[in-house]
Amino acid sequence: MQGTDAGPPPGQTAGADPLAEVGLMLADEARRWLEAAPREIAVGAIRMQGWQIHPIRPRPEGFTGQDGYLIKMNYDLMLEPGVAPPRWFEVGLTLSCPGADGPVAVLDAVPSVVLESQAPTAYAVSEYLSLVPSVGDGGAGGNRARGIGLPAMMPYIDAFGIGGGEIRWRHTSGVRPGSYAALMVLVTHEGCGELTVGVSARFDLGPAGSLGLFPSDVPASFRVRLTEPRGAGLSESVGASAGAAPVTRTGSPPSAARHQPRVFVSYTHDDSRHKELVRAFSELLVEDCGLDVHMDRWYEGQRRDWYEWAIDQITRAEFVLVIASPMCRLVGDGKVPGGNCGMQSEISLIRECLHSDRPTWVGKLLPVVLPGRSAAEIPLFLQPQAADHYLLTELTVAGAEGLLRTITGQPPFVRPRINSEVVSLPPHPSARGTGPHGPR
Repeated sequence: MQGTDAGPPPGQTAGADPLAEVGLMLADEARRWLEAAPREIAVGAIRMQGWQIHPIRPRPEGFTGQDGYLIKMNYDLMLEPGVAPPRWFEVGLTLSCPGADGPVAVLDAVPSVVLESQAPTAYAVSEYLSLVPSVGDGGAGGNRARGIGLPAMMPYIDAFGIGGGEIRWRHTSGVRPGSYAALMVLVTHEGCGELTVGVSARFDLGPAGSLGLFPSDVPASFRVRLTEPRGAGLSESVGASAGAAPVTRTGSPPSAARHQPRVFVSYTHDDSRHKELVRAFSELLVEDCGLDVHMDRWYEGQRRDWYEWAIDQITRAEFVLVIASPMCRLVGDGKVPGGNCGMQSEISLIRECLHSDRPTWVGKLLPVVLPGRSAAEIPLFLQPQAADHYLLTELTVAGAEGLLRTITGQPPFVRPRINSEVVSLPPHPSARGTGPHGPR
C-alpha cells in the first residue's frame, strides 16, 4: 500500500524534531506498514520502501519481559540510467527504543550468508525466535505456520551484527539496481512501542560515482511505531491475530554452529619455506578453526586477473591477515623498487581501504607474526608498536588463541554486569575534638 505525505503530526511544528516522524497505517489483516514518501528516507543510492511489521504471538518461553517482532524490510538500489552499478554496496541499520534503557536486539536475520543462488523462500519464526523455512500452513498434524516470503537471491550477500542492535547487509558481485528485501526477528523490552532507526549506506564508487553521479550517502534517521497509537502491546491475553507472526514449533533448538568469518590471507612470497608456512597456517584456520579462509594458492589453475581478484577478496573479507616477513616489511614501507608486484598491489589496496575508512579497517587489518618471525617485520603503516599484532607461538589452536578470539569475537574476559545499586558506605566517626595525633 502506498503511504501519503501527511505532514507533521498534530501539535508538532515542522523542524521541531530532528528525526522524521514515520507513522503507521493498518493494512488488511492488521499488518502494519511504514508510511513515508520514499524521498524522505534515502541514503545515497539506497531508498527505504515499506516495512511490514508482525508482532510475534504468543510470546515464547524464556522471553518474559520482552516483545518480539518479525519485520520485513524493503529497500531499493536507485541508479540513474547509464550509471554503472557499484562493485558492492552495503545498507546498515541501528535500532533503539527512544528514551528507554532496555536493549534492542536482532536475534536472527535473512539473508545472512548467500554463497549461491537461492529460490524464493518463505520463513516462519521458531520457538527460539530464529527464522526457519516455512513448509505450508501446517495442515493436519503439521507444525509449521504459513511464513513471510522473500524473493530469489543472488550471491554474494553477507550479514553483520546479528545478535546486537545494529545490522548490516553487504551485497557483492552481480550487484544490480532494483528492489531488495530482508527479514529480521527483533526483540525489545516489554512495552517498547516505537523504534528509532538509523540508516546508513556504503558504496564502492567507481570513476562515475566519484564524479558526482551517485547521490550523497549522509545517514538518515526516523521513527517507526511498533504498536497501535492507543498503546495495544503484546499482552498475553490478546492471542495471535491474523496479522501476527505465530510461533512455529520445531522441536529442537537452533543449530549451535557459529557464523564462519570470512578471512583473506595477504603475504609475500619470500621463499618456498615461508610460502609453505603460510599455507599450513591457512589450513589450520580452515580445518581446525572453522574459518572461511581465502588465499592465492587455492585459486591457481586458471588464468585470471589477479588485481581484480585481490580487490574482490579484500573488500569481501571480514578480516584481512597481513603475514609479517622481511619482504612484507620492505613492500609495506615502499622500499622495493621492482618485483613482487602481487604484494605491492595488495598492500596498495589495503592502504587505500585504511585511508578511506580508518575506524572500520583498523579492526579488520590484523598483522600476524608466524612462528620464527618477528614483529619487526610488520609494515610501519600497520603500527606494530602502537596497535595490536598477533604473535603465534605455534601452529595450533592454542598457539593462535589471541588471533582466534579477535576473529570470532570471543574475548578472554567478560565485563561483569553493573550492580543496579551504587555501593553505600557508612560515614566515618566524627573527627570533632581530635587532632592529627588523636584527642587533644
